[in-house]
Amino acid sequence: MEHQKRKVSTIAVHIQAEIVGNPDFEIVAPAPLELADADHISFLDASKPKNLLEKTQAQVIIAEKVLSLPKTYLIVENPKLAFAKVLELWQRPLHTKPGIDPRAWVEEGCKISESVTIYPFVTVRGGSRIGERVVLHPGVYIGENTLIGDDCILYPNVCVYPETILGKRVLVHSGVVLGSDGFGYVWNGKYHYKVPQIGNLVIEDDVEVGANTCVDRGTVKETKIGRGSKIDNLVQIGHNDQIGPLCIICGQVGIAGSVTLGAGSILGGQVGVRDNVKLGEGTQVGAQSGVSKDSKPHEKLFGSPAEPLREYLRRRTTVRRGA
Repeated sequence: MEHQKRKVSTIAVHIQAEIVGNPDFEIVAPAPLELADADHISFLDASKPKNLLEKTQAQVIIAEKVLSLPKTYLIVENPKLAFAKVLELWQRPLHTKPGIDPRAWVEEGCKISESVTIYPFVTVRGGSRIGERVVLHPGVYIGENTLIGDDCILYPNVCVYPETILGKRVLVHSGVVLGSDGFGYVWNGKYHYKVPQIGNLVIEDDVEVGANTCVDRGTVKETKIGRGSKIDNLVQIGHNDQIGPLCIICGQVGIAGSVTLGAGSILGGQVGVRDNVKLGEGTQVGAQSGVSKDSKPHEKLFGSPAEPLREYLRRRTTVRRGA
């Protein structure tokens, strides 16, 4: 694929950077420092080893300040954020043609904006409302009385159960199931009696849901995913969960029912959270930890069962000394 070239001056305007060097130098594409050629753009921040700058062939660097080597620099406060914005200039275009493909099935009673793109083999059940510029890729299923806000994108084979509500700019990747029944049963003496799940699922604005993730509807009330939260691939979020705004949930996390996750919390990969746990805002849980108790705001937890990071490290140090 042929890359489109962009001048340093154009990139600087997009990321609001100060140019120190040649504004007319043409960039083929972004690249990490260790893989960059001379016509690539890269970035250096505090998380990267300084010797990478000496080894890289990139002639244009995004950085916090001018560095020792003679290159063109784009000076910004947050190089990593600026590089993310540079990637926007080269991201894959979303080729859409507003309209409903004749091979899609849209039931009567739906309200669908004219700017919506509905691809073949999409199903939209009755009573659903779909906002402006929404894109539904092939194989998407939208259940009855579902609300999808403006600028949402649902990739192939997403399944949205009835009465689910999606806010604006929600990005849902392939294979996701939204609003399925929660895992609720009562033992009646002979078998597990299913508890009907009559609540719904609400996903607020600017949420992204990774591929093959499942989010259950509430038993009676709603399950909620707060605005701006980002959920990785292969995550299970149980019924009645209240995920606060701006949370990060990494791959293979399993959250049982009726969990509250405070605003800005981060769950590392393969974390498990038991039912009815409340984690305070800003909680950080290390990978593969098992959380069984409530946490205070801004606590760092690690281990299984999870405990405050300082206690975990002190315990580990004691064990090693004893050995």
